[in-house]
Parts: sequence; structure tokens; C-alpha cells
Amino acid sequence: MIDIEDGTFVLAASLDPCLMASAAASWRRYTEKLTALAEHDPNAREARRWYLGNSFTVSLDGHGRILVPPALREWAGVQREVTWVGVGERLELWDPERLAAWSQEFRSKVAGVAAWLAGKGL
Repeated sequence: MIDIEDGTFVLAASLDPCLMASAAASWRRYTEKLTALAEHDPNAREARRWYLGNSFTVSLDGHGRILVPPALREWAGVQREVTWVGVGERLELWDPERLAAWSQEFRSKVAGVAAWLAGKGL
């Protein structure tokens, strides 16, 4: 569960076409692991560049709203309306149409995902 007691959290671009919101402490733990990856590994450099270069600290205003930076709005395709999805220690922020398209696509993969989960003991 995300804990944003003070109304401040980190908003970042996800690998999926959405945004992810993390409590500052959770984001710090993640970035510590990310920055510990080998510098000579090109995937590590790209992951650091993507996540650290596309993350912003945001705060709720007096009405419980946030201002999403333009670069993040463009990546996620969010305009005026968004859908928040809870995914463990973070939240995802989706454009409603993109989330509906993802959901429709996922339905064609659900049996494969179920088999993968079963293989992981879930």
C-alpha cells in the first residue's frame, strides 16, 4: 500500500504506457537497487536513464489534485481524466482508453499468465 501521509510522492514513467506513483521511501529503495547495477551493463544504464530521468516529486494540492509534468502526460497519454490502479506498493495512473485497450488485450493472454503464475506457486 502506498503511504503518502504528507501528500508528497514520486510520479514516474512506467515501462507500460502509464505512470506509476510511489511513496518516497519505496522509490528510494527501488532507485538504490537500480543505481547499484553495473555501469557497464547497457540495460542497467538504459533502465537508470529511463526511470531516474522520468521521475518527479509531486504534491497534492488543497483539493487532493496533482499537476502531472508534461513529459509524463505525453508518455501516458493522459489528458483530463485518469484512472488510478493499485498494484501493491505503488499506484498506476492510466488514460482510461489505454487501460481499456490493455485490459482487452490481456484477456487474450489470461490463460498463459495463469499458467505462468501456477509455475510460480501462485
